[in-house]
Amino acid sequence: MALKWTIRLTKAGMLLGGVYLAVVFIDPARGTVDANERVKEVVAAVAANQLDKPLELAPSEIADIRPMSMVERLRVSGDLEPINRAVLHAKDGGRIIEVRAVAGQAVKAGDVLARFETDDLQSFLKQREGDRDVAAAEMLLAMQSLNRIEQLAEKNIASQEQLDKARSDVAASTARQKSLSAQADIARTALREAEVLAPFDGVVASRAINQGSRVGAGAELFTIVDTSILEAKVLVSTRDVHRVAIAQRAELHIDGLDGQTVVGSVDRISPVADQGTRFIPVYVRLSNGGARLRGGSFATGTILVRQNEDAIVIPAISLRKDEAGEYVLKLKKGHLVRQPVTVGSGSGGSDGLEISEGLAYGDTIVTVPLPELRPDVTVTIPKAG
Repeated sequence: MALKWTIRLTKAGMLLGGVYLAVVFIDPARGTVDANERVKEVVAAVAANQLDKPLELAPSEIADIRPMSMVERLRVSGDLEPINRAVLHAKDGGRIIEVRAVAGQAVKAGDVLARFETDDLQSFLKQREGDRDVAAAEMLLAMQSLNRIEQLAEKNIASQEQLDKARSDVAASTARQKSLSAQADIARTALREAEVLAPFDGVVASRAINQGSRVGAGAELFTIVDTSILEAKVLVSTRDVHRVAIAQRAELHIDGLDGQTVVGSVDRISPVADQGTRFIPVYVRLSNGGARLRGGSFATGTILVRQNEDAIVIPAISLRKDEAGEYVLKLKKGHLVRQPVTVGSGSGGSDGLEISEGLAYGDTIVTVPLPELRPDVTVTIPKAG
């Protein structure tokens, strides 16, 4: 198009020069002032004639508006974290006599990770079971005694005081037997908890004990994580979080995976902002097939927040702007008209813009930003062939 304009301007200049010479040499008697005025009139006429000629647009300089696929993605980043994570603590203090698991080892639910020394626990359990049996025998005797006294009381042989005492003895022996039974159950539970078991299938993330060491009640023993399912905790600004919804598709790139894309979905959205960043934590659930993902890895990627298969998308270069706002040049009956448009938030690619208002399917717009192209200019488009 620039070449066509150059040729037209050259021709116009040559024509103006010829007119000027004709005026000067053919009618010199009219004087310099009259000649200049005449030239101005001729120049204006030639310029008007040039403007009336339609500009020829190449097919590559226009675009027809058709339905296009538009996607809107939100860029995010964050760290991977295991969904299931358990820190195991000692219920009671004691000495560790066996450790069966180390950091990085895969374990199954119910596997024995470590054992406490149980001699004292076994002795305590036997003692409480013995005391419970004695109390049970005493309770039986007290109940038998109560039955006899009740029979005598019916015959007015036993006094009310004897009856009350027999009933009190039964109640006391029953309470003692229950107390000792509970203590025996506690001792049995403590003996059972002397074995530290894996709560679920996973991997030992850390081990805080060694064989032979003595620990107190509540001491940390192991940390177990489930690596089959992880989640990426990403932070989204309060300005954009309203566009994020549960189950939206996410595509992440994880450090150490050589550019591979890991697909997940939005699982949870925190109701409060992070204290330090004032961003909203969003949790993306990821399946860890092949155990290739590791907790603590850094992830970057996008969340697909909107998709439209029938969007109106124009090349970004075709958008213009003046004091009245954004617009495009639309072809209408052989002329260019200023068409105001509203740009949406989506994208039709690296150089595409979604138009939410102003254009319709079937419209034709100019896609080149040449300054010669402006509203009210007459244009023509050559037919193919």
